[in-house]
Amino acid sequence: MKGILEQVPLGVPLAVLLDYDGTLVPIRPKPDLARLTPRRRDELCRLGQRVLVAIVSGRPLAEIRRVIGLPGLAYVGNHGLEIREHGRTWIHPEAARRAELIAEAAEAVRAGTKGLAGVTVEDKGLTATVHFRLAERRHYGLIRAVIADEVGRRRGALAVSRGKKVFEIKPNIAWDKGKGVLELLRRAGGPGPLFPVYIGDDRTDEDAFRSLRDRGLTIRVGLGRRTLARCRLSRVDAVWAFLAALRSRLELPPRPGEGP
Repeated sequence: MKGILEQVPLGVPLAVLLDYDGTLVPIRPKPDLARLTPRRRDELCRLGQRVLVAIVSGRPLAEIRRVIGLPGLAYVGNHGLEIREHGRTWIHPEAARRAELIAEAAEAVRAGTKGLAGVTVEDKGLTATVHFRLAERRHYGLIRAVIADEVGRRRGALAVSRGKKVFEIKPNIAWDKGKGVLELLRRAGGPGPLFPVYIGDDRTDEDAFRSLRDRGLTIRVGLGRRTLARCRLSRVDAVWAFLAALRSRLELPPRPGEGP
């Protein structure tokens, strides 16, 4: 922990960028069950009073803002396709144009997997998520085939990716969490560049690790899986211990030689 913390420079503006599910809260069978405790919400608020704190999620922007409930934070929703910072909302224009195709594909996948227990299809406006955490393993192949078929029918306009027990149906554009984070940093930056600290646990967070590889500090939550992140934290509790230690460190005056 100490070694990771010492890689965060003092005396420079910071941006703390946090995935939500699996990073700030444990993965739950249903997303609605993944909630912050009042104490942890307060910790985010206190950190956000000192540095830019952004929640970067695959959930829709409106949903993640409602779940967190802290107006002083920035939010990046739908894997970078939606951004809210300083009272301004940005939506990727090409993704907005393909929202109708997303809705059509989501409804078709819902129909194609009807009767398979444990499968739910979530239309998130700019993307759609097929949850299969509660499905029987013997149905995984069928679920994958239905999604691939419906995405293929859209003649290259859509793409599909895999997360933790989910499939993500997205517009087929060169955009991901990494590019969304870079857009946020560009929009939120002040007189000087922000030093980003990005913490995430999922495959989609690897895109952010890649984008920030030469710019900031990247941290993977969880052990075992190969990662582009520079550092690791073992679990959600370790993330909160790191955030609390970071806030305490920011409250100290810089030592000689630290800072710009």
